[in-house]
Amino acid sequence: MADHSRVLKVTPETLTIGIPRSRLQLWLDDGRILALSTTLSRVSDKTCELAVVPLSNEPLAPGQALSSFIASPSNEPALRLAASVVRHPGQHASPLLLYGTAGCGKTHLLRALARDLEHSGEVLQIGANAFSLELASAIRARTLTTFRARIHGLAALLVDDLEALEGREASQSELARALEAMRATRAQVVVTARHPAAQLEAIQPALKQALLTGASLKLHPTEWETQVAIVLERVARWGAEPRLDVASEIVSKLAGNLKRLDTLLTELMLQPPCRQNMTDASFVRRTLAQGPRRAAPISPEVVLSQVTRHFNLRISDLRARIRTPRVTTPRQIAMYLLRQHCNLSYPEIGQRLRRHHTTALYAFRKLEQQRHENASLHATLDLLEKELLERLKAGG
Repeated sequence: MADHSRVLKVTPETLTIGIPRSRLQLWLDDGRILALSTTLSRVSDKTCELAVVPLSNEPLAPGQALSSFIASPSNEPALRLAASVVRHPGQHASPLLLYGTAGCGKTHLLRALARDLEHSGEVLQIGANAFSLELASAIRARTLTTFRARIHGLAALLVDDLEALEGREASQSELARALEAMRATRAQVVVTARHPAAQLEAIQPALKQALLTGASLKLHPTEWETQVAIVLERVARWGAEPRLDVASEIVSKLAGNLKRLDTLLTELMLQPPCRQNMTDASFVRRTLAQGPRRAAPISPEVVLSQVTRHFNLRISDLRARIRTPRVTTPRQIAMYLLRQHCNLSYPEIGQRLRRHHTTALYAFRKLEQQRHENASLHATLDLLEKELLERLKAGG
């Protein structure tokens, strides 16, 4: 089965990747998302974060269709214009400049447009920085003619974050050339920026003039109620079922900057066992306060020590061939916590407790399911995780 995972956007602050919903749980279970997040944090010296976007339909462009795009009342005109562009690409609003402050929804509206414009032919949605890098690669490889033919032959070109081209004169000239060529073929062009064309002081006159010949529309910051609705919809893509008070906690954490929503949700879903506790506002509040999960800071020895202390056992008991509930339940809890908090693979967990890796896998899935069905187990796991966090803060 093809994975269909892809890089959606790269900025100095964020690497955004799309993962099909059908593969999302696998990526979470086998630690791939955590490994990506940890590696990205390390190589960027904690200046770049990972954002995961669950993709709804694998073969198609990432993002939601316009029909499911959540717009605030103040942004309904932008949504209506976008719908008109989809019905009549290249006819009335090309190029179309969508502008507004960070977090107002420009990128997500651009993704929705890219998805719905696929009926018109080949569509390219690309960040301005990525456009510049592709141009540099073409110049180096002496394939500029091929690069231009590909861009100019598109049915639709959607460029995000135009200000990223500030100081890149060749990229600006190339984009202006593309807009002129695509206007002649009645192709659709959409560009996003933080400011209207007339205020883009660092953009050269030819590109600015090309944008001024088209249409432009301002996107306004989303109201609190719309932000809550967006959070509810976005969390549902992860397969979780949040409550309104949970969505409210997330909105408060974002402080109006929806641009960080995918990053924040990625951090939340990497926090064990947050995926199963999205109905618990106090749990989410505590998790948000802890900050992002990176490399596992809790050692396996600390987990085993905490579990055996709680159940008045010895570590050798967990490794022994004892099958009584007094030992098997703590052993399964230890396996669950080792998986959640120490980033160990199932074979590594099995090796530490002298069991086959399938036993560790069974224990993890069993407790993950029963955590919400068994109040006593839920309380025990919460207590152990709280104690582990306290030991970590105290230095082990």
